Amino acid sequence: MTAFDTATVESRSNERIRRASLSAATSAAAKGIALVTTAISVPLTLGYLGSDRFGVWMTLSALIALLGFADLGIGNSLLNGVARALGREDWTLIRANISSGIVMLIAVAVGFGLLFATVYGFIPWGRLFGVASPAALNEAGPAAAVLIVCFLVGIPAGAFQQVRVGLQQGYINSIFVGAGNIGGLALVIWAIQMRLGLPWLVLAMAGAPVLATLANGFALVVRSPWLRPTLHAVDFVVVRSLFRTGLSFLVLELAFAVAWTSNSVIIAAMLGPSAVAEYAVVSKLFMIPTFLVSFAIGPLWPAYREALSHDDVEWVRRVFGRSIRLSVLVAGSVSATLMVIGLPVITVWVGTSSVHPSLGLVTAMGIWTILNTLGYAVSVLLNGVQAMRFQVVTASLMATASVLLSIALTSRIGIAGVVWGGAIAIVVFELFPMAVYVPRLLARLESDSVHPRG
Repeated sequence: MTAFDTATVESRSNERIRRASLSAATSAAAKGIALVTTAISVPLTLGYLGSDRFGVWMTLSALIALLGFADLGIGNSLLNGVARALGREDWTLIRANISSGIVMLIAVAVGFGLLFATVYGFIPWGRLFGVASPAALNEAGPAAAVLIVCFLVGIPAGAFQQVRVGLQQGYINSIFVGAGNIGGLALVIWAIQMRLGLPWLVLAMAGAPVLATLANGFALVVRSPWLRPTLHAVDFVVVRSLFRTGLSFLVLELAFAVAWTSNSVIIAAMLGPSAVAEYAVVSKLFMIPTFLVSFAIGPLWPAYREALSHDDVEWVRRVFGRSIRLSVLVAGSVSATLMVIGLPVITVWVGTSSVHPSLGLVTAMGIWTILNTLGYAVSVLLNGVQAMRFQVVTASLMATASVLLSIALTSRIGIAGVVWGGAIAIVVFELFPMAVYVPRLLARLESDSVHPRG
C-alpha cells in the first residue's frame, strides 16, 4: 500500500487508515502464528510436563501478566508521547521521548531485578503453586527465576515496540513478534526432545520473544539513526510528563491485571493446579475472538491520538463507531460458535485424559469474551484521547468487584465462578459508565475543536 501525502485533512485521514489497516493485517498474521504455536505447544507441554508442572507454568504466566504494571505505565505513556509529537511533526520531541523513556525503563528493570534477587530465597515456591510432586517442587523456583529475568529484560526492550506503535508502524512489530513466537515453539520442541526440565522450557518460550524484541529495536535505530536514544537527548520535562501519565496507566494496568490474571491464582488457591490447567485450556481457546478484535482495533490508539493533535474529531467519531460495530460482530459471532463447538474442539486438541472442562465454563468464557472485547474497543479510544481519570476510577471499581465476585462464585459453582465474576464486574463498572461518558466526551472534543480554549 502506497503512503499518502499528509498535507491535507483528507490525505492525513487516508494515511491513518492505511497504516492502521496495514498494522491490522500484519497483526492478524502475527496473532495467527501465536495461535498456531499455542495450539501446538499446549498439548505438547501438557503431555510432557503433566498437569502439576503444567499448572505451575500457567500460574507463572498469570503472575507475569499480573506484573505487567512493572514498567510503571511508562511504556504506554511513551506511546502517547510519540504519537502526539508525530502529529505535531516535532522530531526533536520524539527523540526526547524515546531517550527519556528508555532510560526510565532501564532504571525500573534494574530496580525490580535487585528486589527479586533479594526475596527469591525466602519464597516457598512449592507452597505458592500448591504442588506436591518432587519434580514440580524442585523446578518451581528456578522456572520462576527464568521467567522473571526474561520479563525484566523485556521491560526496556519493549519500549521500541511502543515507539513503533506511536509512529503508527505497528506492522513492523508484527514481523518480529511472529518470528519470536516461531522461535519459541522451535526451542520448546527442542527442549522436549532433549528431555529438559520446566526452567528450560520457560526459557525457550519466554526468551525467544525477548530476543526478537531486541532485534526490533536494533532494526529501528539502524534504519532511523535520528531515533537512536542517547543520554544527551534525555529531557527532564519529558521525564516528568512520561512519569505523570504513566502513573495513570499504571493504575489501569494494575486493575486489569488484578481483575483478569488473578483468575488462575484464585483457582490455584481454591481448587488446585489441575483446575488451573482446565481453565487455561478454555481461556486459550477463547483467545481467538480476542485476538481478532485486538489486531483490528488496537492500531487505532495512536491514530486517535495523532488525529486529535490535528483537531480531526469528526474522523475520531466516525472510526470509533465503526470499531464498536466491528468488535460486536466479530467477537459475538466467533464466541457464539466456540460456545457450541468448544468442548469437541478441546477434546480433539488436548485429548480426553488430561482436562475435562464443563459446558458451563465454556459458556461463561464466551459471554465474558464478548463483553471484554466491547470494553476494549472503548478503552482504545479513551487511551488515545488520554481520558485517564475516568478509566482509573471505573477500572479500579471493576477490578475490586471482579476479585470479590470471583472468589464468592468460585466457592459456590467452581471454575466458572471466576469468569462470571469478571463478566458481572465489566457490565456494572465499565460498560454502563462508558455508555454515559463517551458521548459527552466526544461532544466536548468537538466543541473544543471549534472553539479552542485560550
